[in-house]
This record gives sequence, C-alpha cells and structure tokens, in this order.
Amino acid sequence: MSWLHHTARWLGTKLQRFADRQSATSAQPEGAQSGVAPDPAAAVIYILPVTNGPFRQGEVLTDVVQRRRSFQSLALAASEIEEILHPYCIIASQDCDLEQDHDARHGGNTAPDKIVPNVLLLQAVTKNELILGLAPGSDIRRNVLGNKHDRYQILERVEAADDALGNGLPSLGVDFKRYFTVPTDELYAQLTSGMQRRTQLSSNYLERFNQRFAGYLSRVALLREHRVE
Repeated sequence: MSWLHHTARWLGTKLQRFADRQSATSAQPEGAQSGVAPDPAAAVIYILPVTNGPFRQGEVLTDVVQRRRSFQSLALAASEIEEILHPYCIIASQDCDLEQDHDARHGGNTAPDKIVPNVLLLQAVTKNELILGLAPGSDIRRNVLGNKHDRYQILERVEAADDALGNGLPSLGVDFKRYFTVPTDELYAQLTSGMQRRTQLSSNYLERFNQRFAGYLSRVALLREHRVE
C-alpha cells in the first residue's frame, strides 16, 4: 500500500506540472506552439515525499543525527557516544530494499530476511559551503558547479511547493566521499525527535544521481593510460 501511495503522489506531481505546462502553452500564439524544443525550465526535479511511508532513495532529510562510539573511549570500560548533526542528507539505499524493509517491519508478507539493518546516507551541505571548501582554482569550481566533476554533485534549490514543510531548501552540494549509515529503526525513530522528510529526487534525476554516485565508487585507477600511436 505504501508503494501505491508513493506512486500516486509521484503521478499527481507529474500531472499537475503537465497541466501547468499545457495551460501555459495554450496561452501562446498558435505559431509559437510548433517546432519548439522542450523548455528545460519545465523539468520536474523534485517531488513531495510520502511522509508516512517507507524511506525512499533520493529522499532529502534534514537534521539527521549520527551516533557513534568515540575513538578515545575504545580502550575504556565505559563507552562514550558522539552525536554528529547533519543538517542535510540524501538517502542512497536502494528503493526496493527500503520498501521491503518497511513492509517486513510493519507485519507485511515480506520475509524477515528483507530487514535492512542500516540506511546509507550521503552527507550534503549548502552549495556555497561546498564551493568554499574546494581547492583554489577557477577550473575545479567551474567543473563542480556544472556537475562535470566525478566526485561532486550540485543540486538545484528546492521550491516551497516541493518541500513537505513548505519552506523550500537551498541549493545543496554532495561530496561522494562523504557517506555514512544510521540503523534503520533509529532513523525512523528520529522522525519523532526533530528529523524531517523534506523532498525527493524525481525520475530521471534520481537515476542520474545514483549513476554518478555508483560510478564514483566503482572508479578504477590505472598505472597509465593507453598509448595511442
């Protein structure tokens, strides 16, 4: 049922955007409606999340707390727990795994072995914060801002209409080296203690984001490139 809710919300967003575009197109002069390339500004990059369903791949969360045992306490009898607050995170775990996990946790027909112990999250920061942390040089900043650098992804800002809280989100930057996990049950529990589900990437921006992340993790370093004569 949660999958149906997710699909219905996604279709609803798509249909609304399509209706808006059709309305704008019908208002144009007849000659302006033919032979015109699709408007990139009309692309649907984000959709509203289904906040009472399973977590989704590409979902943007805010105020996620990561808890881990401090390194200094490893040699001590009593452990010390560090709390790291992540203002922005993006879920990277597979959608089907998250769906089956949610179903198994809520008494569905899914086998218990479908439980996912941890959710993989990518840390995100504001675009400006990411850019300021880069090595000096105009070339790397230009490549990062244009999403031409394999290690980084810049996301367009989120309009208020695509934010579950109705506030919108700034343009975010993701470093594919910065990822971590949170136990799945703990992540769901954080929904009652300050964490928020804000928006999620729409197809095919979700697939593109996943492709870039997977490509970065599977990169192969060569001793040298091929010699071509």
